Amino acid sequence: MLDFSLRQRHYLERAVTYGLVIGMTVLLMIPMIWGVLSTVRPSRDLFTWPPKIIPSSVTLENYRLLLETTSFVQYFINSLMTALLAMIFTLAIAIPAAYAVTRYEFHGRKYVSNLSTIIYMFPLVLLGLPLFVIFSRLSLTNSRIGLALTHTAFALPFALMLLRVFFNDISPAIVESARLVGASRLTIIRKIILPLSLPGIVATVIFVMALSWKEYFFALLMMNDSGLYTLPIGIANLINIATTNWGLILSGVMIMSLPPMLLIFFLYDYLLEGFSVSSL
Repeated sequence: MLDFSLRQRHYLERAVTYGLVIGMTVLLMIPMIWGVLSTVRPSRDLFTWPPKIIPSSVTLENYRLLLETTSFVQYFINSLMTALLAMIFTLAIAIPAAYAVTRYEFHGRKYVSNLSTIIYMFPLVLLGLPLFVIFSRLSLTNSRIGLALTHTAFALPFALMLLRVFFNDISPAIVESARLVGASRLTIIRKIILPLSLPGIVATVIFVMALSWKEYFFALLMMNDSGLYTLPIGIANLINIATTNWGLILSGVMIMSLPPMLLIFFLYDYLLEGFSVSSL
């Protein structure tokens, strides 16, 4: 009787857990589903009351207008190039820095990662003016490289912390064996450290790309040329108080959401392993 009660309780707990997970998933998916449906319904149906879940007719007019009457494609290219540059800059700095922190003894080594995360304690608005002044004097405002460097500054502490965890898990004996056979530091990093730390590197890539892809404040602050606007700025500029085509804007938001979702979908296993190890 006791075993039966425990079994019932176990099944009930699992049912409640799965029910909560499914319910929360559906709740979180409602805005996304509604947004997708709003992009393919006629503009007149967006403000009907009561709202209709199923569109009266399906149209791709919003997507056609977005691609033909706006600079959305240029904004997409700008965002992609900025995100790729930020990813390259972050990995180029974080990989050797994390390797140095984990493999070399120096004063303050234990505090490097902790001190680097201090940047997350400050609000973006507080850092906006100093960074703008510095980048202005370096002639890096209104440029993709300057914006990518700004994103790198905010992504670097997390990247350093994550990669340091993976580099620490690599046995020193493997590195010493490679040194004994004459491998250089660069060879050790390229052929041993990087392959064994691939999940952490992939997780870092996804984090940096997502951060740069959605970043709004510094893109607005640094960019004056409309030809260099990224997607968040470009889509925000489509909003007009008098005549706003919300179907057009939602179409842009849906397309903008696709690359991060696809990146996470195809690299999910690496991402899960990367964040699982970093949380230990």
